[in-house]
Amino acid sequence: MLVLGIETSCDETACAIVRDGKKICSEVVVTQIPYHRRFGGVVPEIASRRHLEAINSVVEEALFKSGFEMSHIDRFAVTVGPGLTGSLIVGITAARALGEIYDKPVFGVNHILAHLSVNFLSADISLPYIGLTASGGHCDLVFAKSHDEFELLAKTRDDAPGEAFDKTAKMLGFPYPGGAEIEKIALGGNEHAVKFPVPRFKDGSEDFSFSGIKTFVKNLISKTDKKKLPDLAASFQKSIATIFADKIIAAAKKKRCQRVLVAGGVMANSFITAHLEEECVKNSLQLFYPKAQLCTDNACMVACRGFWQKKSLPLRPEPDLKI
Repeated sequence: MLVLGIETSCDETACAIVRDGKKICSEVVVTQIPYHRRFGGVVPEIASRRHLEAINSVVEEALFKSGFEMSHIDRFAVTVGPGLTGSLIVGITAARALGEIYDKPVFGVNHILAHLSVNFLSADISLPYIGLTASGGHCDLVFAKSHDEFELLAKTRDDAPGEAFDKTAKMLGFPYPGGAEIEKIALGGNEHAVKFPVPRFKDGSEDFSFSGIKTFVKNLISKTDKKKLPDLAASFQKSIATIFADKIIAAAKKKRCQRVLVAGGVMANSFITAHLEEECVKNSLQLFYPKAQLCTDNACMVACRGFWQKKSLPLRPEPDLKI
């Protein structure tokens, strides 16, 4: 089955064609980072306008690169949420139009679950699994019983981890997006130099929280010598990785599950995935994660999710869509 996926949930306009949820036939991603960088974050109005300008050419290029005709496509898949309303509308409208013109089904997919689905491109993975999506807008830990049955185990109560990375980078003087810059400067630092607080909830919840870590960095920067900033960056990075590992391992033990899938933009950080791999090996867990370019928003993950799920989500923008 050939699935054409469309992704416009935030600031990437993307289209990909994937065969049987396993093979990427083509992929095109147009990023808007240069347009948003001077504002220090994504501006929704600019994002939707840029999607409108790019969507037709992105779909056409993906089709051309695949060597297929539109008549060969069996199904269209599109992100319906969560995301920015105006951006989602562009992708959904394009997918619905293609479905009408070519008389093919259109599957609306959940962006968070799509991130996890991209792991099935590179490996044969049995279910169930523990899944963690960590990005600039989300942090969700799930137990996947099947491709259509997910139990939400934990979510962030405040900031997303990617947001914490970007804001920490900004405080250190780096441009948006700052996650990659944190990883670079951390290479020269001591990850044990600064002890970060571990977020805990009085109600015993397993949810995530990153706002306290961000505030901790803010208070430290003014007292930290510039020569020690790599230590601060490395310790910050280690604290995030430790939180992820602890939550994943606890969930895997609770659910008696040996397979772990991670995805999302934060997993493009090689230190974090290396730390998770080390901890999973210690606990006899099998870890799967995508290559870095498939961690950030892309349409391959949308096409994969569109292949694996049995039925479509409603084809309307759901900016606050939950699992």
